[in-house]
Amino acid sequence: MRFVKTPDEIKKIQSVYARCQFLGARTLSVAFETTSAAVRALLPPPLEPTAEPLGLASIGEVSSSNCVGAFKSGGLFIRARYRDIIGNYCLVMPTSTPEAMTFGRELFGEPRKMAKIIFERQDEFVWGSAERQEVRYLSLRGRLTGMAATGRYETSDFFFKYSPRADGIGFDSPPQLVQVLRDTNIEAARRGRGELILRDSPHDTVADIPITQVIEAVYTESHVYNSARVLCEVDPEAFLPYAFAKADAFEVVNQGTLLHAQAARKTRAGRGQWRNQG
Repeated sequence: MRFVKTPDEIKKIQSVYARCQFLGARTLSVAFETTSAAVRALLPPPLEPTAEPLGLASIGEVSSSNCVGAFKSGGLFIRARYRDIIGNYCLVMPTSTPEAMTFGRELFGEPRKMAKIIFERQDEFVWGSAERQEVRYLSLRGRLTGMAATGRYETSDFFFKYSPRADGIGFDSPPQLVQVLRDTNIEAARRGRGELILRDSPHDTVADIPITQVIEAVYTESHVYNSARVLCEVDPEAFLPYAFAKADAFEVVNQGTLLHAQAARKTRAGRGQWRNQG
């Protein structure tokens, strides 16, 4: 019965969980500044702001992996700190395939949602976007004018892993703060002028985040190896206001697609800016 795994099959699955491999990754990232007030409002405890209110948006693709195959993905992050660990707290993570969405949500607690993702490069220009429920809520663009650093780097992302109780009130157990360590081998990289546009959506409320300055755009070609650990359990009552970001707005879903189209028409311009890099 394939519903029941053998000891050898379990060992193989757990080895993938322990060291996820994402090969042939191409990514456009746009770094930006926001406001200290926005960062304080967005970070669930026990995460704390860093000295500078920084954010990062990304769109890219993975050509192969040992867990979910090929897929496209994106993300919007803000810089955060847990004790002496500096990392990026993920607010949204659009994803192109159900395999990648399910894997990331269940293993790490990533806020993945299915989305239409575009990622293209032509000469020095790179662009990408994520669209859900008829709203293209995340758009990035870069014009690559210089070289960027290559080599091996380790970075941290923060996620909260939790499960709602069956009666709808509270959680099955205390939420967990998860640190995902990304061991990234960057083989090629370029940097330059960047643009980031956040459009309003009732389901993915990224437009609430102010962009005070776009810092730069960086394009990388890399291989990424993920591992993770639980940093701590989180106070359920303190985390509860932040626990619904993974769900779409129930009231809009229940009213059908009309409001989706209205939101797309009203927010087509979006908000964002360019920054020149010398």
